[in-house]
Amino acid sequence: MRQKIELSASGKAMLAKTFKVSVQNVSQALLFRRNSEQARKIREAALINGGTLVQIIDVTDEMKQAVKVLDSHGNVTRVISNK
Repeated sequence: MRQKIELSASGKAMLAKTFKVSVQNVSQALLFRRNSEQARKIREAALINGGTLVQIIDVTDEMKQAVKVLDSHGNVTRVISNK
């Protein structure tokens, strides 16, 4: 599971100016790709100023299932695994 903080472009620009960093640096902090003390402060400020914390759950592994190929009588003739 991953997390990110969604914030408007103007909000990111405001944080960049406040913390004297680039907008790219703010974006990296909000995507949790940076974990410095400053990145943690940027995330906290983003949440205070209207940011939304989003949790991203990867369900692709759960969606991968074996597919059964049936003949005209309903008998399994082959199993195709997606893994």
